[in-house]
Amino acid sequence: MTKRTHPAMIVSVLFLFFFAASATAESPRLNLPSEQTRLLDGETIIFLERDDDDVIDVSGSVYIRSVPETIWTVITDYDNFPDTMPKVKESTVIEDNGNIKIIEQTSKTGVLFFKVKFSTKMTIIETFPDTLSFNLISGDFETFNGKWVLTPHEEYGTFVTWSATVKPDFSAPGFIIDAVQKRDLRELLETIRELSESSKATVSPERETKKTVALSNPEERKNQ
Repeated sequence: MTKRTHPAMIVSVLFLFFFAASATAESPRLNLPSEQTRLLDGETIIFLERDDDDVIDVSGSVYIRSVPETIWTVITDYDNFPDTMPKVKESTVIEDNGNIKIIEQTSKTGVLFFKVKFSTKMTIIETFPDTLSFNLISGDFETFNGKWVLTPHEEYGTFVTWSATVKPDFSAPGFIIDAVQKRDLRELLETIRELSESSKATVSPERETKKTVALSNPEERKNQ
C-alpha cells in the first residue's frame, strides 16, 4: 500500500507539546559556555539530524526568566492546551495515575493547500520539577518519543531543553518536514517562554538586577 503524503501533519504534532525527547536526542551542546551565553542573550537554539532510515532527532533549547516550578505548570496544563498551544483542538487526560498519565489529543494544521486533522494517544511520565517524558501509544507516527528537561541556572532562571526522536508513518519531502519542524519547535519554545515569564512566579526583580549586573561585566559573561 502506498503511504499517503501529508507534509502538513508534522506541523501540528510539534504543537502536541507534551512530547519531549529520548535521552539520545538531548542537545549535548547545552553545557558549552558559548551556547549558554547565546541562550542568556535570548536566542532560541534548534538542532535537527535525519538518518538514512528517515528517523529524525530534533532538539531545541531556550532560556526562561522563571523558576522550574512555574514552567512545569505550563507544560503540564494538558487539558488547557487548546487555549494555550497553537494547532491543538482537543486535549484530554483519560487516565491519571499520579506522575503517569495517558493523554489523547486532536490537532489540526495546514501548509499551503494541505489541511490535516489527526489524533494521538501518549503515555506521559512526570518527574517533578525537571523532567517530563512521553511515549507514543498510537497515532500517525511510527516513532515519537522524548522528554522535556528543565535545568536551573544559578538563581537567574531556567534552561529548557526539548528533544524528540520522530518517524512519521507517511511520506513527504525531507527538506519540507525538516524546515517545518525547526520553525514550529522554535515557536513552541517561545510560546512556553512567553507564558512562563508572564506568570506571577517569575524571577524576582532582585534576582533580575543581579543578572543584569553580572552579565554587563565581560568577565562574568565569559564565566556563564
